[in-house]
Amino acid sequence: MTAAQLRELQNIVPPREQRVNITTITLDMDAPAAVRAEQYLRQIKNPYAFRCGNVAVNVRFCRDGKPLAQAVQSYLTALASR
Repeated sequence: MTAAQLRELQNIVPPREQRVNITTITLDMDAPAAVRAEQYLRQIKNPYAFRCGNVAVNVRFCRDGKPLAQAVQSYLTALASR
């Protein structure tokens, strides 16, 4: 999958029933990381829109947003202070 193809997929929001269920993805864990990434992309079809069981997942990134680790830490800290 090329970078241009990935950019196009960011804007596609398929219905839940057309999304690949991420729990069905299988990877050869003995393969190099690049091969596993290729296996994943081939199976998931759209890494920005997939399912986890019956839950539809849409992935979006903000160019000037917080790093993921910082966002998760802030979220967990807010939960703990409730």
